[in-house]
Amino acid sequence: MMAVRPQSHRAADGPLGPFLPHSAGPVTPERWSSLDGSLFVDEAGAPWMVFCHEWQQIGDGEVCAVRLGADLREAAGEPETLFRASEAPWTTPYVSPRYPDTANYVTDGPFLFRGGAGALYLLWASFIANTYALGVARSESGGLAGPWTHQPEALYRSDGGHGMIFRAFDGRLLLAIHAPNRTPDERPLFLEIAERGGAIRLAGRERA
Repeated sequence: MMAVRPQSHRAADGPLGPFLPHSAGPVTPERWSSLDGSLFVDEAGAPWMVFCHEWQQIGDGEVCAVRLGADLREAAGEPETLFRASEAPWTTPYVSPRYPDTANYVTDGPFLFRGGAGALYLLWASFIANTYALGVARSESGGLAGPWTHQPEALYRSDGGHGMIFRAFDGRLLLAIHAPNRTPDERPLFLEIAERGGAIRLAGRERA
């Protein structure tokens, strides 16, 4: 369906840049269509890129991980599939205007978060009835290899996703997403969340 899109990355000395090429070419397979790479350092100190293998190429989108060398310049192994979009109980097939005759499952925007007692969560986005939504999976082993168990319901299902978690100066956990999922209307949206009972839940009122 779609042209290949491997991923490389850039680096800077500060958040304002300039961001210059850092990897020695693509770190994901050159014939893959992939996106949304996110850096993760495992419990042994090894760096990984966690990314999406796109539904536009394979139909059932995947969240994958590839180990990087210590200097982050190249892959140090082959990609590993963590899970497929259709494995989550909350996702439904996405029908794209570009491909109206096919139903696909989307993976978007993976982000890993280390919670209490070593729990490892993975946020990722997909669709419910063609509406953008954000879900959460938890590693049963506490490590990147999983196995990954999905929360049965989406964390956010009102046309927003691609989430990341950070801790505010007052100690609260906040989720940053973009919503709504349509150009040019996307805006940052911040939601207070909490970790309860081995799951990530919404905890407060949203702030635009």
